[in-house]
Amino acid sequence: MNKIVLAYNFNMERLQQLRQVCMILKVNCKAVAPEQIDDAAGFLAGVKDCPRTAVNPPDDQEFQLMETLEEAAKKAGEDPGTVKKDALQLLMQASQKELVLLCGFDMHLLNQFLTAVKRSRLKSIELKAALTPTNQYWSGRHLLQEIAAEHMYMKQFGKNMHK
Repeated sequence: MNKIVLAYNFNMERLQQLRQVCMILKVNCKAVAPEQIDDAAGFLAGVKDCPRTAVNPPDDQEFQLMETLEEAAKKAGEDPGTVKKDALQLLMQASQKELVLLCGFDMHLLNQFLTAVKRSRLKSIELKAALTPTNQYWSGRHLLQEIAAEHMYMKQFGKNMHK
C-alpha cells in the first residue's frame, strides 16, 4: 500500500502545513473534500478492491460508549450525568474536528510523522488514526465519531488513572 495521509477537516493554512510535513517525509497527503466524508476511507486511500460505499458498524456504539463513560465516572467519583452530557457534545462536534488517517505507515514512519508534526507550526493534531483492515470500509464521518469517542474515553481514563 502506498504511504498516504488522509486529511479530514483541515483549513487551507493547516493543510498547507501538513503537506509540508508530508513532503519532508516523502509521503502523499490528500485532503478529503466535504462531499467525500461518506466515502470509505480505504477507497480514498487507494486500497485495491475497496469499494467507495462505506460499510459502517452498527449505530449502537455510541450507547455502549455512554455506558462505559458512566461506569468510569462513577468509579472516579464524578457525576455520570455531566460526563455523559460532555461526551454527547463532543461526539456531535466530532464531524468538524481535524483528523489524519495514516495509511501504510510502519512504526518508524509513524514516529517520524508525530515528531515532525510537533516540530512544525501544526504543533499537534488532536485526532489521529491508522488505516486498518477493519476501518478501511468505514466512512470518514464514522471514523471521526469513533476516533473522537476513543480520544474522549482515553482522556477520561487517563484523568482517572492519575487520581
